[in-house]
Amino acid sequence: FFIYTEKDTRKDETVFVEQGKPVLFGAANEKGIKLDGLKPVIININENGNSVNDLWVHDEKDKTKAYILARMFDHPDEKNHFPRPFGVFYVEDRPVYEVEMEEQINFISEKKGKQSLDKILSGDKTWAIQ
Repeated sequence: FFIYTEKDTRKDETVFVEQGKPVLFGAANEKGIKLDGLKPVIININENGNSVNDLWVHDEKDKTKAYILARMFDHPDEKNHFPRPFGVFYVEDRPVYEVEMEEQINFISEKKGKQSLDKILSGDKTWAIQ
């Protein structure tokens, strides 16, 4: 489908979401997406008393809205279809495994000092069988 890249159709067929900004699209940014509960709806902000204030404001920390965005676009051959969204849908701050592991190693090293691998693996609660 070239409708997402062609100059004549790109602005009506795509929407670029940005953190904290209303979800707008169209040749003159005259269309937007508002949420009716959790259902996205396309509106023209210049008609029926609609305004930019009625639109969905993108929040990349909201997992539910990110899911709606990811599932929003449908078949471009259908009438009144949603535009294909682009941008950052969702951001989650999570610890990185390597950083957490290094912090644990440093904590134990400070607490118990440098130890040999055998001592680390055997730990304090081992016994010898004879």
